[in-house]
Amino acid sequence: MKKYYYKIVGSFLLIFSLMGCNKFVNVEPIDSLSGNNYWKDQGDAETFTLELYRLFREASLLKGPYFIMGELRNGMVRRTQSYPNRFDINYAAIGDVESLATTQRPLPGTNADTFWTYIVEWDILNNWQPFYKVIQSSNILYENVLRLAENDKSISPAIVKHYQAEAVFMRCLTYFFMIRLYGNVPYFTNAYNDKPLPRTSHIEIAKMCLKDLAAVKNDLPWTYDEPANRGVRAMRGSVVALMMHFNMWAAGFDTGNEQKYYQQADELGDELTQQGEQQNKAYELLPINRIKEIFQGRSRESLFEISNSVNYQGFVPANSRKMIPFYVLDGYTVRLNQDRENSEMAYIPQYIEKLYPEGEPDGRIAEWFDEANWKTGNGKFRLYKFVNFEFTGSNTAENYANSIMVFRLAESLLLQAEACVGLGNADKATTLLNRVRGRANASLYPANGYESLSQAIFYERGKELMGEGYYFFDLVRTKRILSGEYTLAPLTFSTFNAGAWTWPISREALKNNPHMSLNYWNK
Repeated sequence: MKKYYYKIVGSFLLIFSLMGCNKFVNVEPIDSLSGNNYWKDQGDAETFTLELYRLFREASLLKGPYFIMGELRNGMVRRTQSYPNRFDINYAAIGDVESLATTQRPLPGTNADTFWTYIVEWDILNNWQPFYKVIQSSNILYENVLRLAENDKSISPAIVKHYQAEAVFMRCLTYFFMIRLYGNVPYFTNAYNDKPLPRTSHIEIAKMCLKDLAAVKNDLPWTYDEPANRGVRAMRGSVVALMMHFNMWAAGFDTGNEQKYYQQADELGDELTQQGEQQNKAYELLPINRIKEIFQGRSRESLFEISNSVNYQGFVPANSRKMIPFYVLDGYTVRLNQDRENSEMAYIPQYIEKLYPEGEPDGRIAEWFDEANWKTGNGKFRLYKFVNFEFTGSNTAENYANSIMVFRLAESLLLQAEACVGLGNADKATTLLNRVRGRANASLYPANGYESLSQAIFYERGKELMGEGYYFFDLVRTKRILSGEYTLAPLTFSTFNAGAWTWPISREALKNNPHMSLNYWNK
């Protein structure tokens, strides 16, 4: 197997070194790497596919703070009295994208107020090339895996379709991450694109991905017999969850067509629970006292995750600064660093009180928080949601590895509940909402006194998914980013429509592409 690994990885390195930094979308055809020397047996396809997942992990987790941006931008958070200063947390909370993306990095050790430019690297989030590496590789896998059956007659058509379904899922998942970040992006599905492309509407990309995913959804299993593959490789539930998200994203922007997207999201949610959870027993909501198993990875609540185990290739403790679970919330407790006695970030007390109304029971309070300080809004705030080890005197950064959830069952149930509200089916929406609340031993809706069922579902997502990088994207697709009730820095209707919710794009994308345009924050 090692020879396959080095052979395929070598081809990846050569392909992408030839792409060049200036060709953000254009990829020259490379006949020698088109598959003629590979795809001889299933081992080649398997190793290439595993490398595809690694590239996605690199693009979404290591090449920029994607998940931190999703949690902090326009979020109900603040920097604490920690030192060195984390001014970037406040910049993110007030939506100051310009400061995040353009603050110059000083010489190392010379400016405590901007040291965050090194550890979080907000300025590299404008580079979409790592995402296009995933898309390019997905397209290569989809086309070249057909050669398996030609070269090895023992390979069944079902095996070929399985690999193609994984390729389509990873391509569409990458586009999903990109449209939430940049809005309109260049779109292609051919293996070796050699043409400069304009940006395609993010709504159209969502619709094209929905069509592609529907065509391959049934070619994947609900789960895997091998537990090591559960959650970290595409399953049918992964595809269903992604399709639900594409529908709900499109519903937020495709004015006048919301109902069809809500209907599709609701039907997909039923498929997930009725077939995936109930009939095939592939998934389950874990009890509140076992919820940390989710973040240990490969649990039955996981629909898709990014492995971040210390044993995973490429794990670098310093990169954990790009992840909410590590240093931002609980770094000093984990590392036992005596020079850092404060968490670097806290959720503002008013937001915590909104999520957890006084006097209402909720098992997440005791499981996830330090109850003595959870509403202080200062450096004593602790979130133990992601901690998956016992506190000892020998903790290191490596102890704190945990999987990053992309989709999980509780999140999909709440997304379906949101769709049901859009369809006017309040009873079904309430049932779905209360499945998540009931699992947490929380009082059932409508006991929590929110203004509406829709608001209750939104805040339940804020509560259940705290720290998982959803909040900003939920603000955008529901348009709640326009209201000061849900964000410290609401956008105006005009700036929202102008694209103020997007992230700037590197000006390198303009090179060799006369069709390219930049984003709101580039201007």
